[in-house]
Amino acid sequence: MKLPGEIYIEENGIYQLDCSAALWSTDQIHTLYHAAGTFLCDADFVAETEKFLVLIEYKNSSIPNAANPDRFKPSSPQKIDNIARKFYDSLHYLTLEEKNKPLRYVYIVEYPQAGVTERKMLRNAIANKLPFKMQQGKQRKLVDDFEVLSISEWNEHAEYAVFPLTPVCPFP
Repeated sequence: MKLPGEIYIEENGIYQLDCSAALWSTDQIHTLYHAAGTFLCDADFVAETEKFLVLIEYKNSSIPNAANPDRFKPSSPQKIDNIARKFYDSLHYLTLEEKNKPLRYVYIVEYPQAGVTERKMLRNAIANKLPFKMQQGKQRKLVDDFEVLSISEWNEHAEYAVFPLTPVCPFP
């Protein structure tokens, strides 16, 4: 678990997410699940604000030296199911941490063919796997919002820009 002020470097070591403005944040769900021997999947980061939690999944196949970027198929049924599963499985950790604020899920994705239209279609496909329909008419919600954003959309977002996602070092 991380405290406020943390800057997290994503698994490829190319980008960093600055969560220093967060009340609480972590990038350790995977480490904890692995240490416990669970088979659960997890989102990459969580950041807490005064009003909400944001669960963040990040995938970038457009980075320099990406291995087989053209083979990344974000709209494949398996990938869509996997992104949805990461949301559901991460809920266990948030419950154990007693994090009960409204929850937003954001998938930050970059790939060679990505555009606004592709991200919107991807958003709709994944959202259909999330509990929006199940929670209709219920007092408590498991998820309040879901978005699929590019890095620039994330960094320009009115509420998420406080957690900038930037290169660790400028690209050559």
